[in-house]
Amino acid sequence: MDSTQKNSITRSKEDYLRVIYELSECNKEVQSSGVAERLGITRASVSRMMTELKSSGLIEKEKYGSIILTENGYKLAMQIKNKHDLIITFLVDVLGVNAVIANKDACKMEHAVSPETAERLSNQISKLLCIKE
Repeated sequence: MDSTQKNSITRSKEDYLRVIYELSECNKEVQSSGVAERLGITRASVSRMMTELKSSGLIEKEKYGSIILTENGYKLAMQIKNKHDLIITFLVDVLGVNAVIANKDACKMEHAVSPETAERLSNQISKLLCIKE
């Protein structure tokens, strides 16, 4: 993915990609209705975003068909999901934040954390959790 495409990824697109990734881990076929339910939005909103993600080369989808992440979409979704999980781990295991609150906060924070910060946070969490054990 080139830098101009990366720069065009909005918070909303990141949320969709993460949800598609999460749903694809559970189900072989990801449908727009499942994405809508998970995000708490209408299927019409999902349909509009699927058009955008498809034109960005991040998903493949035929009308009324399953949603499939492209190679670039998968890589980006995995990075977003990993940041999300990392933040949850930090908030819950290090700071002792309630898991429900941590998940809500992670959904907001994942968009602002740079790859460098995420890597350093991961290293620090590993050190802290090893000390606790």
